[in-house]
Amino acid sequence: MCDWVINITKYFDIVVQVEPLRIAVKEAEERLVAANEKAKYFQDKVAELMAALKILTDQLDSAMKKKADAEATAASCERKKSLATRLVRALGAEGKRWEESILTTEQLISVVLGDVLMASAFVSYIGPFNIKYRNIIMKDKFAKFFKENQIPVSENSNPLTILTNEAEMA
Repeated sequence: MCDWVINITKYFDIVVQVEPLRIAVKEAEERLVAANEKAKYFQDKVAELMAALKILTDQLDSAMKKKADAEATAASCERKKSLATRLVRALGAEGKRWEESILTTEQLISVVLGDVLMASAFVSYIGPFNIKYRNIIMKDKFAKFFKENQIPVSENSNPLTILTNEAEMA
C-alpha cells in the first residue's frame, strides 16, 4: 500500500506539473489553427489579387500593343502623306507639259488616219523606186490626191518618220 500512496503522490505531482503544459499546448494548437486559417484567408486573397493583376496586366499589354500599332500606322500614313505631297508638288510642273502633250496628241489623232494611209501607200506603191521618183510621186500624186479628197494629213508628212524611229533611220 505504501508503494501505492507513493505512486499516487508522484502521479499527483506529475499531473500538477503537466496539466498547465497540456492547457498551454491546447491553447497553442488553437492559436495555430486560427493563424493557419488567417494565413489561408490571406493566401487566397493574394492569389485572387494576383489573378486580377494578371488580367489587368494582360489588358495593359494589349492596350499598349494597340497603341504602338496605331502609332506605327500613323507614322506610316504620315510618311506616305509626305511623299504624296512631294510627288504632287513635283508633278505640278509636269501639268503644263501634259497639257501641251494632250494638245499635241489631239492634233495627231485628227491626222493619224491620213498619215497611216500615206505610209501604207508609200510602202505598197513607192517602196521599190529610188529617191528621185519617190519624191515626184509623193508631191505630184499622193499630196495632190489627199488635198483633193480632203484627207487630213500632218504638215510635211513623211512616211519614214511614221514607219521608223530615229534609231532605225540612223
